Amino acid sequence: MSKARVLIAVAVACVCLIAAAAAWAAETLTVTAGFSPDKLGAPTNVHGTAKIGTTTGGLPSPITKVTLMGPAGLGVDVNGVGTCNPARLQAEGPEACPKDSKAGFGGGEGALELAKQVIEEEYTLNLFRGPNENGHIVVLVYVNAVTPVSIQLVFKAQVVNEPKPYGMGFSLEVPLIPTLPEASDASVLSSYLTIGAPNAAFEELVHGKRKLVHIKGIIVPKTCPHGGFPYEVQLGFADGTTNTDKGTIPCPHK
Repeated sequence: MSKARVLIAVAVACVCLIAAAAAWAAETLTVTAGFSPDKLGAPTNVHGTAKIGTTTGGLPSPITKVTLMGPAGLGVDVNGVGTCNPARLQAEGPEACPKDSKAGFGGGEGALELAKQVIEEEYTLNLFRGPNENGHIVVLVYVNAVTPVSIQLVFKAQVVNEPKPYGMGFSLEVPLIPTLPEASDASVLSSYLTIGAPNAAFEELVHGKRKLVHIKGIIVPKTCPHGGFPYEVQLGFADGTTNTDKGTIPCPHK
């Protein structure tokens, strides 16, 4: 091969790499998180928001994987928490799940592209504890959207342990979600989520007497590191790219 052809090949390769790098940087992610109530060692709700966009102004690629990483020391106590059957949840909706299996709620805004036009749609999320799998606690995520596309799907999120400075986390695989004929698969533009059950309770028979036992659910770490509780969210997209946003939850006031 001549030197000229080598130079042309190198130039083409560079252009391809630059184009790929631009594609990898297309999606943007902004995340917030917090505890409510915010007290060391206490049961809590973990709440958060996520906004997803693109550097080019177009529609983000569909999400295929979600990984949420909480701070080290974040605990979970499922004593007294019921379980929901995923097949019944898919067939009958949230009403099929026991009330004491409710683990959280949320929602957000999705979108699809049809004939070069972006169509937005609201969706809701309902979270329930599912049967354990491979030694991991499972959270069932019920996604519901009504119009212009009717979507009712159940996803499984596993509770996993993440390396320091993180601890308990959630890992969720998301399949592509078809929408309308000739339209793109569903994309997510925003999401909000609350998980935990600090105010839920159940009755337990103790020495022949009924006793009210409060479900602890998610528990704030007993100590707070300097600078606050770290968290991280990683998203994988259908175009093969990933994006990550990190932050900290301030330490509770003494």
